[in-house]
Amino acid sequence: MIIMFKKILVALDGSKNSMRALSNAIVLAKQSDASITGIFVIQVFPTEMGLIRSITSKALSKHSKRFMPVAKAMCTKKGVDFLDVIECGEEGQTIVSFAQKNNFDLIVIGSRGIGKLKEFFLGSTSNYVVHSSKIPVMIIK
Repeated sequence: MIIMFKKILVALDGSKNSMRALSNAIVLAKQSDASITGIFVIQVFPTEMGLIRSITSKALSKHSKRFMPVAKAMCTKKGVDFLDVIECGEEGQTIVSFAQKNNFDLIVIGSRGIGKLKEFFLGSTSNYVVHSSKIPVMIIK
C-alpha cells in the first residue's frame, strides 16, 4: 500500500537534522506530487505583561532568512513546491496547531536527542509534536 501525501509540513531550524528532515520530505513529496511548507518558529516567553519575543528573536529571524532560501532551492531543484512560514510561539505547540489549522497530511521533524531522560531519543520539540499531534509525524534522526 502506498500512502500519498499532498501537504507536508517540515519543521526547520537550520540544524543538520532539520535539513535532513527536509531531504526526506522532498523524497516523499516527489513520490506523492505533494507540496512542502517549511515552518520556522521564533520562541516567545510568557511574562506578567503578556508574551514577549525572546531577546534573540532578531537573530533567529536573520538566521531563518539565511537557511529558508537554501530549503527552497533544495525543493526547487527536485521540482517540489515550497512555501516558507515564520511563526512566533512555543515551538511544539505552534507546529502542531499550524499543521492542524492548515490540514497538513504529514509533519516531518528532525530530532536532536537532547537532555532529559524522557527526551533522550527525541528532542523536546519533536517529543511534544509526536505526542500531541493527531496528524502523522515522521521523525528524522
